[in-house]
Amino acid sequence: MPDLLFELGVEEIPARFLSTATVELAERGGKALEDAGFHFSDLTAWSTPRRLTLFAKELCFDESRAYTRKKGPSEKVAFTADDQPTPALLGFLRKEGATLQQVQREDGYIYINKKSEKTPAQLLAELLPPVAANLPFPKLMRWGEGDFLYVRPARWALCLYGDEHIPFSLLGVETGVISQGHRFFGGPVTIGHPAEYAGKLEEAFVLVDPAARRARLEAESARLAAEVGGSPYWAPLGQGPTGRPKVPTPEGLVEELVHLLEYPTAFRGSFDSAYLDLPPEVLTTVMRHHQKQVPISDGEGRLLPYFLCFRDGPPVGEGIVVRGNEQALRGRLEDARLFFRLDQAKPLADRVADLSGIKFHEKLGSMAQKAKRLESLAGRLATQLQLPPEEQRRAKRAALLAKADLTTAMVSELPELQGIMGREYARLAGEEPDIVQGIAEHYQPRSLGEELPATWAGTLAGLADRLDTLAAFFAKNMEPSGSADPFALRRAAQGLLAILVEKELPLSLEELVTMGAETVSKLAPLSAEGKSRLLSFLTGRLRFLLEERGASFEVISCAIGASPLLPAQAALKAELVSAQLGMTELIALALSAKRIKNIGKSAGPFRRHIVELGMEEAEAALYSALRWAQREDRDTPQASLAVLLALTPQVSQFFDRVLVMAEEKVRRESRLSLLAELGELYGAFGDFSALPY
Repeated sequence: MPDLLFELGVEEIPARFLSTATVELAERGGKALEDAGFHFSDLTAWSTPRRLTLFAKELCFDESRAYTRKKGPSEKVAFTADDQPTPALLGFLRKEGATLQQVQREDGYIYINKKSEKTPAQLLAELLPPVAANLPFPKLMRWGEGDFLYVRPARWALCLYGDEHIPFSLLGVETGVISQGHRFFGGPVTIGHPAEYAGKLEEAFVLVDPAARRARLEAESARLAAEVGGSPYWAPLGQGPTGRPKVPTPEGLVEELVHLLEYPTAFRGSFDSAYLDLPPEVLTTVMRHHQKQVPISDGEGRLLPYFLCFRDGPPVGEGIVVRGNEQALRGRLEDARLFFRLDQAKPLADRVADLSGIKFHEKLGSMAQKAKRLESLAGRLATQLQLPPEEQRRAKRAALLAKADLTTAMVSELPELQGIMGREYARLAGEEPDIVQGIAEHYQPRSLGEELPATWAGTLAGLADRLDTLAAFFAKNMEPSGSADPFALRRAAQGLLAILVEKELPLSLEELVTMGAETVSKLAPLSAEGKSRLLSFLTGRLRFLLEERGASFEVISCAIGASPLLPAQAALKAELVSAQLGMTELIALALSAKRIKNIGKSAGPFRRHIVELGMEEAEAALYSALRWAQREDRDTPQASLAVLLALTPQVSQFFDRVLVMAEEKVRRESRLSLLAELGELYGAFGDFSALPY
């Protein structure tokens, strides 16, 4: 069976677009082929900066599925009242060359399935262009006379089905059998059969498979680093050289290089070891973020005076490449050393006043005002958590100094180092270790899964920063809408909730919203309606966080149904309920909660009172069990759920044997009151009626 090869050649696609585009090409291409009646043993999508490729092995056509589905008029138009065909239906059948026996009725319309007379090659020529042309890219551009719209201008296309050329036009180019090798070291490459594709392009200095480029890049990097007694410092998030917490680095640096280079070749350069006196994060940030270079570290994580640089193409011109990279790095490191020296002339604490010259937002005052709010809010949070006075003082100090490094020359030049340089300058100024660490930590976590602050100073400064930002922007009605989130408020909320949940802090969203509103009240009053919107926004982000932790929609609805809503408890409740799903007791509890909710809706207003005299046996048993449950310790979610599950026999017996809506008003109101108390007991844990039973 023949293989299918389709390649679209374009101008250089931004590296950050390629990973998603490659996945989409495989998914959309596979679906289009299957929907058209094709089968294949394997399907792969490849990409380089200058091409997108779809490769299907052993592609065969299933003629039994080769039909076209045509939609006709509605059933009301197609048939008379006595189910006879109307002229409208007969005209549709004549037009399509079909018979009445082929008519299918579905969703109020009639359809016919017509056997396709097109060859596999013709079908491929129809289905492949829209697959490639409709790939979703964040940004598109027009070229030529403006007739074409794509991520970058198309330059060539190739399509082979076995050794058969499939002709069609796409984005202004006609398919052929010629691909293009490396822009400078390759040239036109004629492909006679799909199996030749990868090998011939490699000869022209193009590795079409991103996995092959990654393997080459990593192997060469490891070899060159080992020659000087080190290893590539790709540096995943976590602990940095010398044991300090690291500045976040481009997690996708390897992936970015893979998608920047068609034929990656690594070289090793060096720099003056005197620059190792700079904070290691300065060196790594300059190399990775600005030079696309990889540091080299020794076996203990200490940086060595070497780096790896890369070129696109074969290993020629090493001297020129290395010298150019060394010169560029030397200039940046020399600037960094100058900034580091100049910044130390003014202690970090004295820079807080300088924040008045930096706007938080044009409608929300300066960063100096924000720093004062953070100091106050961190203190309030520390008090609410009943932390020792020394922890409260350190939290307030860290919050006050957290943004001061924004005024430094180093951070102005390298914004990625905010927080990190604050930590370094605070340490040099003699601040306490927890305050020093807290200044850097208050930005953590920047995304889901990233490590959390380790100190109370960093934890509370981080909570204060995010809460102040959320309250301020909501007060000015600048919250996210749809997919638009220009001020990264979803990320701020996600970081705040991650800290609350993972550190199990006993703070409710309601009290946090109130604190935030009071903190920004002089800047921008947050109305009652604004508070409600902020609370709803945070609740929605909590739902997202719990979904990421594996809880189902119904379980989350149960867990967040209590008021006040404590994120840490909601996460634990979701785990507890998930573990009990399917258990008889939980099913009975959920069904009882639904019945109580429905009875409450239909009962209308009534006087709350419970009359013990004259209770039926099942009614008295539930009343006694309820009073027991109300006395029991339910301070933790575990204890609360255990108590509620223990009530299920009495609750089930009550509903089986007792008529709630009794004719006698006093007895009816007593039973409704009993169920209302039980419902409140359930509601203190969550909304069990949301469970899928």
